[in-house]
Amino acid sequence: MLTLICLVLYPIILLILMPLLFKFFRIRTFSSINIPDVMTFFLIFGLHYFSRKLAHISIIPYFSLLVSVLAFILLLLDLFYYRYFSAKQFVHLFWRLTFFITLILYMCMVVIVFTL
Repeated sequence: MLTLICLVLYPIILLILMPLLFKFFRIRTFSSINIPDVMTFFLIFGLHYFSRKLAHISIIPYFSLLVSVLAFILLLLDLFYYRYFSAKQFVHLFWRLTFFITLILYMCMVVIVFTL
């Protein structure tokens, strides 16, 4: 039961603590890193930890496959549709989409755990 409570509270705690840590360490004054950039790492860790804890398998291989396909699609879109590739723009868009995919997968995992 404690694992299920932690599963639900983990992203909420992250959403509360990340802005506080950014203000306390004044990260935005010397870096262009945003809160979703850092939060992605913690959400990936949460996906791995809670999937191992609840299902005894890691979701990381499936997640990395999904993210790799996303990167390939973005690369093909840049090269064939826009005919221009900028690594900075690619990494920025890729990392933001990775954040949203991670957040959606995490929410889906919470819904699946509580409906079963």
